Amino acid sequence: MRQQSVQQQNAAAQEALRIHAKYWRRTPLPSALIEAAAARGVNCATAIFLKLEIDFPGMPRLFGVMLTSSERFIRFEIETDEQHSSVELVEVWCDVTENQNLNINNRGIGAGAGALAIEVLRELNADA
Repeated sequence: MRQQSVQQQNAAAQEALRIHAKYWRRTPLPSALIEAAAARGVNCATAIFLKLEIDFPGMPRLFGVMLTSSERFIRFEIETDEQHSSVELVEVWCDVTENQNLNINNRGIGAGAGALAIEVLRELNADA
């Protein structure tokens, strides 16, 4: 089997991000998540979710990472009621942008994951 080029690897990674982001654009988000984000100035309709877990055992009911329309990466953990309709406690709401690889020209790996996610965000928001 032939190894993929850096460009092919970046394209595959970006397509995986795009598929995940589009899924959460089509799938209704828990109202508690929308409420918690709005209270912090984030519009979930123009953000993309890089990771969103719901009811994962041993974790808060909602947790993950989103990329806001202002291109900030936010890690969150939110405790909700069973229906995810109201926020009980926002355990974590942390800007983790500084931890992302935003460089588009990394030696040996091409674009960083953060840079690829920002491209997907811009693309999806331009299409909206």
